[in-house]
Amino acid sequence: MLRPLTTLALAACTLTLAAEDFGPAVKAANQIYQGRTHYGVVCDARYSQKEVADFQRALPDGTTLTVVDLRSPTNLGGAASVMVMRGVELMALLPNDPLIRDGSFHATILVNQVHRSNIPAFGTTPAALKNGCAFALGAGTNWELAINPKLLDPSILGTVGPVEITRAPWETPKGPSNLYWIPRN
Repeated sequence: MLRPLTTLALAACTLTLAAEDFGPAVKAANQIYQGRTHYGVVCDARYSQKEVADFQRALPDGTTLTVVDLRSPTNLGGAASVMVMRGVELMALLPNDPLIRDGSFHATILVNQVHRSNIPAFGTTPAALKNGCAFALGAGTNWELAINPKLLDPSILGTVGPVEITRAPWETPKGPSNLYWIPRN
């Protein structure tokens, strides 16, 4: 009788730990880039729907999230163009996407393409900084703000905060007011 209950408790704990909390990263982005309310994500939507939903719940009311569904690296340039043409102001990298994730080669290409149009990117692990992201904040950084000194002044570390960390993004009632899914394949 105790074994099934223990297994169920371990499974619930694993699900809780697997959920990504984008709240602190979004709050830091709002403080660093004040007035920018249009976020963008490029991902393979088949595999990243849960992370997109977690990210959407972390966004404040009145923001817009544009999600570009990219399933092949051959359309990276097209995905970057969609982000620019849709007016995206900040781009987030999802840490577990199979194609565009923190630290991947394809993410580096995409981040550099959107950066040329003055769209900063951010992630949740230190690997995002290697992609050219402006900052990273999340479980992968031990909830400490990591910045890219090439893109942000290191003195900003003293001005950003306090960022409240919530570890249960699925309990957040609502995300942005607008969500756009754009297939690219």
